[in-house]
Amino acid sequence: MTKQENKIPIKGYATFHPLKHCLIGSGFQAEWFHDLPIYKNKKIMDPLKRIAEETEEDYQMLVKLLQDAGVKTYRPELNMEKLQSLQNIYRPPMMPRDSFAVLGEKFYSSTADGRKGYTDIIKRIDKKNLYLQNIDGVIAGANIMRVGKDIFWDHHEGDKSNGLVDGYPKMYKEILDDLEQQGFRVHHTYRGYHSDAVMCIVKPGCIVSLHDIQNYKETFPGWDVLYIPDQSWNSVSDFGKIRKKVGGRWWLKGEEHNDQLIEFVNTWLNDWVGYVEETVFDVNMLQLDENTIICNNYNKEIFDFFKKHKVEPIIFNFRHRFFWDGGIHCITQDLYREGTMEDYFG
Repeated sequence: MTKQENKIPIKGYATFHPLKHCLIGSGFQAEWFHDLPIYKNKKIMDPLKRIAEETEEDYQMLVKLLQDAGVKTYRPELNMEKLQSLQNIYRPPMMPRDSFAVLGEKFYSSTADGRKGYTDIIKRIDKKNLYLQNIDGVIAGANIMRVGKDIFWDHHEGDKSNGLVDGYPKMYKEILDDLEQQGFRVHHTYRGYHSDAVMCIVKPGCIVSLHDIQNYKETFPGWDVLYIPDQSWNSVSDFGKIRKKVGGRWWLKGEEHNDQLIEFVNTWLNDWVGYVEETVFDVNMLQLDENTIICNNYNKEIFDFFKKHKVEPIIFNFRHRFFWDGGIHCITQDLYREGTMEDYFG
């Protein structure tokens, strides 16, 4: 294989274009803790070993699912063979969508920390397709929705702290200028959370959403939007047993009363977990193309909606998504989708 043949192609204009190359996250290994005193503590290590093993099993299942669909997959690896202390545990490269975005024919990254564990992957991307910066803000595909010529980019209120330019955060000026030169129209919102946790653009004219996210009549005029029926964590009784202890941030079924594990995760693995209390049904889905989508669980109303729009759902159960706070969209990063910059609103 030549050096050029080993390069990873980069392209992405819409979330629903045919997926051909995809980055899938990687978890941790229990052996990382081998030389630390906690390795002998079964109350802590047995659950961690279960998370490590089952997370990798699920990743391998996802790799097979995508490869069977004709998608070439790539995996990052964070080398932490020997931990010196609990204070230097960096979060595994679980969720590439939180660190990168593919917009047009460029791979964007704005923080050096976000690139930890992905070095070997980035080395395989041609320099002409790379846009690497080190700025205060984060470019995350989880906050960015691609619909051909239009990009919908959500920011945190804190992104305004360094000032605004034409209504968008000044820190992103170079990147936004680059996008505009490519012909994109960029729309900015300030909801302050991951867009892929609250809405999914399934295909042209079709959206699944939680309530009160945005005025779709203005942003997606004429599109069919299914609002997921109200759901509550109260219907998942076991989570209520641990919710206050973990601040609503994570959950490992069966360990609701394991105070040693809870204290350990809250203290030392705080950067590993997110905030799972936001939603029960996961709209965090991955489109293989306009007619095929991967989702985490079954919902009759949503599946009926898919059938109406001729979309075939594939269920992939990421068992520990309530620990990692990440669904199928978060734990992947599409690197190459067929398609061009179409104008879906022109």
